[in-house]
Amino acid sequence: MVDNLSPFTGDILDCMIKLNEKYIYKKYYEVDNIYDNSILYDKVILSGRRKNIKEINIVNSKIIRYCFQTDKPILGICYGAEIIALTLGGSIYRMDDHVRGTITVNILRPNSLIPNRTSVNVYENHRYSVAKLPKDFVSLGSSNICKYEVFSHIKKRIFGTQFHPEKSERDGFALLSKFVQL
Repeated sequence: MVDNLSPFTGDILDCMIKLNEKYIYKKYYEVDNIYDNSILYDKVILSGRRKNIKEINIVNSKIIRYCFQTDKPILGICYGAEIIALTLGGSIYRMDDHVRGTITVNILRPNSLIPNRTSVNVYENHRYSVAKLPKDFVSLGSSNICKYEVFSHIKKRIFGTQFHPEKSERDGFALLSKFVQL
């Protein structure tokens, strides 16, 4: 789990404990060399963040490229989803209003993170949103607030959620559970 100084990092770690999952917790500046073969990452979760810091963007982009090249599963949450989109060729935009609260996301297609559901209730807290998905990515869910609430690569196990599953109670916990099972 890579902490980008998110106010919700503790919630992600609580979910991992409830899932009885072993994890390595690192703040973004503690990720020395993601390409070091002596360090084995099975999966990566990129947290949200509080503010735009260039060093966070650089480290996260390296992690995303590592996961893309090695086919490691990665889940980007809020900012984590946005930096996945930016790193791999998509774009983001600043929204007119800051979004904060529980919303309903309509699930657009069957997927491994949210199987057998037509909608989920989730918590959002962000000012930016993914505007354009990178090549070979598809939208898995949308809302009246964001077109790309959940997205993934068509072949690789790269996922982004504009919302915060760690703050989304049952539906978010189920999504995180499916991710760690990949």
